[in-house]
Amino acid sequence: MLPALSLHSSLRRRFSIAGGLLIMLLLLAPAARAQTGAVLDSVRAWVAGQVAAQHVPGLSIAVVVHDELIWSEGFGFADLESGDRAAGSTIYRIGSVSKPVVGTALMQLVEAGRVDLDAEIQTYVPQFPRKRWPITVRHLLTHTSGIRHYRQDEFLSMTRYTDLVAPLAIFAADTLLFEPGTRYSYSTYAFNLVANIVANVSGEPIEEYMRRHVYEPAWMNTTGLEDWTAIQPGRARWYETRRGEWVNAPYVDLSNKYAGGGITSTVEDLCRLHIAYARGRVLRPRTIARMYEPQTLADGTPHGYGLAWRVSEATLPDRSTARRVSHSGGSVGANTLFVRFPDRGFAVAVIANHSANLGRIVTGVLQLFFEAGAFGRQP
Repeated sequence: MLPALSLHSSLRRRFSIAGGLLIMLLLLAPAARAQTGAVLDSVRAWVAGQVAAQHVPGLSIAVVVHDELIWSEGFGFADLESGDRAAGSTIYRIGSVSKPVVGTALMQLVEAGRVDLDAEIQTYVPQFPRKRWPITVRHLLTHTSGIRHYRQDEFLSMTRYTDLVAPLAIFAADTLLFEPGTRYSYSTYAFNLVANIVANVSGEPIEEYMRRHVYEPAWMNTTGLEDWTAIQPGRARWYETRRGEWVNAPYVDLSNKYAGGGITSTVEDLCRLHIAYARGRVLRPRTIARMYEPQTLADGTPHGYGLAWRVSEATLPDRSTARRVSHSGGSVGANTLFVRFPDRGFAVAVIANHSANLGRIVTGVLQLFFEAGAFGRQP
C-alpha cells in the first residue's frame, strides 16, 4: 500500500498545480483526462510521503501522458534560507542527464551527414592526441571508448574553464583503460569530446548551437550551461547531509564537463525534450530509432546503453514489458532521474536538491498511473 501523506502548498506551488491541470484539461482526450485527474491526488500523496521519508529538502516532478505534459509540481523547498518552495519550474543541476541532451545535438549532425559515428574522433577534434587504438564517435556515445571517468577529487573541481578545449587536458595524456569497443566503462570525460565535436563541426559556440537547434525547437526555455555569475530566478540551492542535518553543498564549477554533467534545467523542460522527440522537432524518427538501439561490444555482448541513452525492457505491474529509455544524473547537491517509455507516450522527470532514491519515487508513480489505466497508449 502506498502511503497517503500530504504537504501544505504555497501560492507558487498552487500556480504550478493549476498550470499542469489546465494543460491536462486542454490537451488530453476525454477518457485519458478523467483517468489522469483521478490519479493525481494519489500520486501527490505518494511523492510527498517519499520526500518526507527520505528527508529531502526539495524535489520537483513532471509527468507526460500521451506525449503531453499533463502535470508538474514541487515538494519542499528550493531554498531553505529564503523559504522559496520547489515548483515544476525550479531550476536544478541535472548531472549526467546532460549526456542525452548534448547527444541529441550530436545526432543532429549525424543525421545531416556532417558526422560519421564510426569515424575516428580526431576527424572532428584534431586537438585530442591519438592513442594506441582508434576511438570512434560511437565509442564516445556508448561509453566504450576506454577514456577514464573521474579520479580523486575531480568531481569537486572548482577550476573555471572558459572554452571546451582546455578541459581536455584533464585526461588527454592518460592511457586508455582498454581497447575501445571491447568493454563498457562509464565516462563523463568522453562527453567532453562530444561537446567539442558539436562545436567544431557546427562552427558555433556550444551554448549557441544548443539554444538554436535543441532548446528552442523543444521549448526548453530554462535549460543551459550552469553559470554561477548569472542572476537566475527560480534556481535551487544545493544541499547535503552532515551529522543528520542539512548543510549547503560545497562550491563546485561544472565548466570542466559541459556535455557530461554541466547543464541546469527543470523537470518541465526535460519532459518537453521527450515531447520534441515524439513530434520530430529535434530529430527524425529514423535517427531516434538509431539512438534507441541497444549497442554491443566487439564480441557481441550487449551492455544496456544506446547512443547517449540507457535502453532496456522494463517489466510493468501486469508483468508485460515496455521499452524504457532513460538516464540518471548525480551532481554535487542534486540528483536527477528521467524515465521515458516512448512507445507508450509516457515519461517522468524528477529532480531533487539533495541525494534521494528517485527510482523508488518513479516506480511508485508509474504503478499508480498504470493501475489507474492512465499509463499511456497500448502498443
